[in-house]
Amino acid sequence: MKTQGARKSPLFLSGLTSGTLKHMNQPSLSQRLHQQADSLRAMPQAFDVVLSRAAECPYTWMQLALHGLEHGWERMALQAWFQASRHLPTQWDESALQVLGLHDASALRDRSSDMSQRRSNHLKASLAPFRERHGAAAVFRIDRSLAGYLGQARVFSSHPTQQPKLLYVPGLSTNGWIDPATIPLAQALASAYRDIRDEFEEALHQGHPHEPFMGQMKPDVAQRYVSGPGRASWDAIFFDRHGQRHQDVHSRYPRTSRALDSALRCCIPRQSPETCYSILQPHTRIEPHYGVTNARVVVHLPLRVPDGCYLELVGVGRHAWKEGEVFAFDDTFFHGAENPSDQVRGILLTDAWHPELNEVERQAFTALITTLTDLESPPGDLVA
Repeated sequence: MKTQGARKSPLFLSGLTSGTLKHMNQPSLSQRLHQQADSLRAMPQAFDVVLSRAAECPYTWMQLALHGLEHGWERMALQAWFQASRHLPTQWDESALQVLGLHDASALRDRSSDMSQRRSNHLKASLAPFRERHGAAAVFRIDRSLAGYLGQARVFSSHPTQQPKLLYVPGLSTNGWIDPATIPLAQALASAYRDIRDEFEEALHQGHPHEPFMGQMKPDVAQRYVSGPGRASWDAIFFDRHGQRHQDVHSRYPRTSRALDSALRCCIPRQSPETCYSILQPHTRIEPHYGVTNARVVVHLPLRVPDGCYLELVGVGRHAWKEGEVFAFDDTFFHGAENPSDQVRGILLTDAWHPELNEVERQAFTALITTLTDLESPPGDLVA
């Protein structure tokens, strides 16, 4: 599961100060914004042209957001405003902001506060049908999770090393480790262990293509997650990536695919599951990091485990994988892993719902994340 932006962006807060603004002599930027404004007023179809120019220019994104509000396209406006928040300048161009009708720091603060409230309203509205249908108590934990995300309540774990990067759902018991017996998916994978192992070994033997688990990163960024001498690498053959099914991989490994599809996984459009043959090359360390939310847990089926390989929840303990023994944990605990051996370590990795979430909570959480994902996506249409 992934997220595109930080939990709290300055453009969704009202704490900007006058020192944030600085007049900069960039008439070309102001002129372009004037031209774009004229085009947007004159031709509705100009939206797509301006959108194509937005790229990493926060002023153009803000212009599109304000244009969307003017025409009642609030969803599009929030999407554009979020894109602006991802590309904040080190100092604001005051003349460009004036073209947007934001004449001083106070105007920028007021607009930021307004957009923050609109975004909050959209996210709360995603849970409204579940409150109406099942009652407020049925979605209390998801409501509290959202309140914590929005900064409207103090919602946090009592475990010092548990810090979800996005959403913390209170009231889910865990010490980091999850009993696999409480997860039907774990039992399905354990039953198919030999078939899954054989397909994994065939993938290695045939040299089937794989890719870096973390995607393409600059070397200095990648080293924050993966370290080690020589050819250290954390690789993957993805069955599902950010919730998108890779049907060609499912078809290539049909017995593994059948096992994965035979039980409930955490499925959220464009987010989850993340499913792969996880390949940790010799002498590779996965540096400690936090997962996104405790609403879902990570399930491992160890397929090839050389001596000395382990996963560690910092401050909690280490787990040494054993081939064929399914293992589950809450990855919002600070965790890392290591393969100190001269051989490849391989596991099947996938996502399951936290076993204490009921069906209504799973549906409500899915609706919330789907809305959040949509609001963090670049504008693609003008649907309000």
